Amino acid sequence: IYTLDNPKRLIVEFNSMSFAGLQPEAFIRSRSITDLRAGDLKLGWSRMVFDLAHAMKVKSAGVRIAPDTSQAELLIELIKTDDQTFANLVKPQTHQPKITSTQPNQGRDDKFVIVLDPGHGGIDPGAVVGDVHEADLMLSIARETRDILRKSDGVVVHLTRDSDVFVSLEDRISHAHAVSADLFISLHADIVTDGQALGTTVYTLSELASDEATEKLALRHDRGEILFGVDLSGADDEVSGILIDLARLETTPRSNDLAHSVIDAVLMEFGKVNSRPIRYANFSVLKAPDIPSILVEAGFMSSKQDLENLTSPEWRTRFSRALVAGILDWYLSDAALAPLRRQ
Repeated sequence: IYTLDNPKRLIVEFNSMSFAGLQPEAFIRSRSITDLRAGDLKLGWSRMVFDLAHAMKVKSAGVRIAPDTSQAELLIELIKTDDQTFANLVKPQTHQPKITSTQPNQGRDDKFVIVLDPGHGGIDPGAVVGDVHEADLMLSIARETRDILRKSDGVVVHLTRDSDVFVSLEDRISHAHAVSADLFISLHADIVTDGQALGTTVYTLSELASDEATEKLALRHDRGEILFGVDLSGADDEVSGILIDLARLETTPRSNDLAHSVIDAVLMEFGKVNSRPIRYANFSVLKAPDIPSILVEAGFMSSKQDLENLTSPEWRTRFSRALVAGILDWYLSDAALAPLRRQ
């Protein structure tokens, strides 16, 4: 749920649903709502657009589920506000889902190919607290996220591993290039030994760690050599560096936009994230220069609250749904910008 200006509108988006039986006149009897439109977006999303007569903001929103019939009732309470407050609340243009006919991957049946990378596995369990292994938790989240994403038209999802097996860093990156991935998301839930950390964080690539704690995390993830997925055989170091930098001119801002989109979705779902949710690190799995990539720390197993969340199937389902919302929100926005990017 968000607002847009010029003209003033309230936007409500859903996973794919039918609007059969919708009666716009029931809504526009209000003096605050002048018109209503509803229809399908791409990738399994649907949208309702309410035209507002004046500036309004969402006071509360939620869904009630009838225990006997499972019928859902969506309740949105709007209150009047001034134009300046409304303008400040308008969703940033860089993160708006857009309806567009321009898709990445044209020439590959317009498929949106995502690689989910559940961290660790096999002989490398990742962080361990008691009998809880990071590798197992991340595989669970990856599978659930995959299953939700597959309900969206035009989305293809691959996992770098679908069982408790070891996959080298080289193979994780190679897999993404082998399937011509449009997106690479590595999933983790680490432990910090110095200080305290809790809540979801998202990392994008930086040659220098953003702080000492981030640097230590990066060292723990860097366990192998890096494959860039670019054929640089015969090219000297200077040429190779230039080609890689050129590729990153596109992917770096796209990765940053993706990080913000995911954090926005998690914040909307849970109401809180890490105090510094967007960070930068030199993680090996983020170094393919031609694929937008992020590393998501779903939480920190060193935090009692995060560990309770991560081991809760209900919480993991909610997190997977938020992750999907962030991915698809970014994809629609990114697709709209595709014609403007250097080919």
